[in-house]
Amino acid sequence: MCDSKIKDWVSLVAKRQNIADFAYEICGKSGKAEGYIGDITFVTITGPKTLEIVIKSSKDSPTLRAQTPMKLTFEKEIFVYDQVLPTFRQLQKPGEDLLDFMPVCYFTHSESSGEVLVLDNLKKQGFETSDRTKVLTSEHVRLVLEAYGKWHAFSYALRERNGPAFAKLAQNNINMFSYFILEVNLAGNMWQEYDDAKNACFAQSGEILQKLDVTKQDAERIFTELFDQDPDFRVIVHGDCWNNNFMFKEEDNKPVGVKILDWQCSGLASPVMDLSHFIYGCCDTEKHPDVDEFLEIYHRSLSSCLMSLGCSPKVFPFEKLKEHWRKFSRYGLFLQPWVIKYSICDSNEAPDFVEAAEGGKEFLDNFNIRISDKDEFYRRVKSNFLHYLRNLD
Repeated sequence: MCDSKIKDWVSLVAKRQNIADFAYEICGKSGKAEGYIGDITFVTITGPKTLEIVIKSSKDSPTLRAQTPMKLTFEKEIFVYDQVLPTFRQLQKPGEDLLDFMPVCYFTHSESSGEVLVLDNLKKQGFETSDRTKVLTSEHVRLVLEAYGKWHAFSYALRERNGPAFAKLAQNNINMFSYFILEVNLAGNMWQEYDDAKNACFAQSGEILQKLDVTKQDAERIFTELFDQDPDFRVIVHGDCWNNNFMFKEEDNKPVGVKILDWQCSGLASPVMDLSHFIYGCCDTEKHPDVDEFLEIYHRSLSSCLMSLGCSPKVFPFEKLKEHWRKFSRYGLFLQPWVIKYSICDSNEAPDFVEAAEGGKEFLDNFNIRISDKDEFYRRVKSNFLHYLRNLD
């Protein structure tokens, strides 16, 4: 993003925050392994009060915009902040903040040439991302599961208390993660990652290979038909549940708070689409073999939030959650070899989408990276495969 654009966005935010006489300083920008289809610029606004902000903007590359549904992706995140969040907040009691895991958004804008969101700089509040190459600790996992429980509860509460309002948010609310995958023809690449990992882990076990078998046609259905099933229990999901999208605040070396970032892949689906994506992409299932351990944390949070919003937990009982896990968790299982591969890659191997696009490469060429730590990769994916099979009953 050029400096003149940054000045424009800073001026608009300062005006909205009633900071009349101000100066600003650009304090840093995101690295290659952080932005992918967006740029992050850190800015400090000083004046009668100080404001620490992050300007998140779409990549300034016409070629990349032509290769990907970048505009729709950014507009989905704008939709979450401008329409979903205000609607959800109307359900809360005065002074209540059950959505404290959401960053503050000061400003959004979309035009033909680019999109921008201006958000709180969470680093200045003590939040940091964890090491994306490592599985999350039990304490970090608990915070994320509790946050997802609250987030999904708002969809169920809105359905119960104001059905037309939920229907409005649900109308034409495509699942951006699956839409993106299909638009850039990435499903075949992901299927190959899954099939290779499955065969490498269980080459000597035909029975397990058969249980885990997914055809290329099945892969397409995972990103289409699976999202439409059991529509009465669909919620507005986060959709992009990997390590880089969580920031944690710690006290005495223990995580005490979480913020969930990057809502560009949101859409409508079973809550288990988020849960299985997160559990199989970020958690150590070898140490936590029983999925009920995770589901109980999640459901307690969902139930508590529903009651705070004046609704009964019976709108999505634990038995229904378990049924959804058996039915929908193959989504997260299918994603996990691909997610883990990019989670553990070295920063210097992370794809630079703009450089590739402007250099004449196809978008799919960005995903030809090697597995940097094969032992850890196969340990995690094998644990996930076994975890999935163990928890189908």
